[in-house]
Amino acid sequence: MFHTLYLETTRRCNFRCEHCSSGSNHPEKWEEDRSAEDIINNILRPAKELGTEFIDFSGGEFFLRKDALYLLETAHQMGFKIGISTNGSLLTEDLVIKLKSLLNNNLLISLGINSFDDENKATRYREVQFFIEKLDLLQQYNVNVNISATMGSFNCKTFADTLAKIRAMSLPFNRIPFTPRNSSKPEYMFDKKILKDYLHPALMQSHHGFVSFVPFFLNPNDYKGITKTNGLSPVPTSPSIGCWVGSFYAINPAGEVAPCPLLSDNISAGNVYNTPLKDILFESDLMKRIVHRENLGGKCGSCKYNWTCGGCRVMAYYQTGDVFGEDPTCFIDELSPNELEQLEKQTRKHFKNYVRMDELSRSIIKQKIE
Repeated sequence: MFHTLYLETTRRCNFRCEHCSSGSNHPEKWEEDRSAEDIINNILRPAKELGTEFIDFSGGEFFLRKDALYLLETAHQMGFKIGISTNGSLLTEDLVIKLKSLLNNNLLISLGINSFDDENKATRYREVQFFIEKLDLLQQYNVNVNISATMGSFNCKTFADTLAKIRAMSLPFNRIPFTPRNSSKPEYMFDKKILKDYLHPALMQSHHGFVSFVPFFLNPNDYKGITKTNGLSPVPTSPSIGCWVGSFYAINPAGEVAPCPLLSDNISAGNVYNTPLKDILFESDLMKRIVHRENLGGKCGSCKYNWTCGGCRVMAYYQTGDVFGEDPTCFIDELSPNELEQLEKQTRKHFKNYVRMDELSRSIIKQKIE
């Protein structure tokens, strides 16, 4: 478990997006950035000892830290796989060359795009052309790229088109459900009807981001058979599917640890600057309970797909106030037996293809790094 760490190292940002989940649009609330040595000693080293494999450095805007390259180099030397979530504004050619020199091919850059249409222009921090130019720069230097696509009520009708354009670029993506974490736009959240009618059908069209959403209608026996695993882990991790709580964890700039980055600033299992990371992840009541999905309430607790899906803990928290409650956006109770059977068959087919492509991708990346 806990193979991936989403690490927010700063709230400082050169943009002021009103829907920012990191709180970068409220500079009066920013805490002082912790030093690189604090981060290395209290987060990176303990995380490595606990078996964390991948770190996604984020913010705010991570590259506003003067020691950003030092942190990346240190994490690389420690053996972590490196990711960076950035708005792209500081990604100059000189910086990309430095990143390649420091990290070689051990680098995945995540760029965000909510839409390509004019209708949702206000939710983008830059024009589409800016995104394309940054993408071209990264591809020029063979940097691995991932697209983060936020989905909500505001872009539900164009979300399928957004994913189609990303798919046409042959880029992997992950979906990010909009939440009101630090945001002044709670109306951007989606509900069950929007998920069923617009968002879920769009996500089901591509294996590129296939595992990063819920509801996830994969029979647990199919998971074990396709991945050749015994399913003894509290949550599926090879690969992780459905809700990623238990596979990843998040640490905000203040050092608070949350089960998911979108729960940060609202729920904390402990602070790494007061309590060892190992104790937080494996001894805190929150973490011990949330990774065992039999502790979930409502339909999520009794669902056939409890282990392979788990429901979105973020949606449960923001829409019901209970992080262990059922996911109110799940529409499984509105499906006929035939509809559910067809979704399960489609999920099995896509998952098989995803596992095959994931194994091939990992092999190629490993060869590049070596």
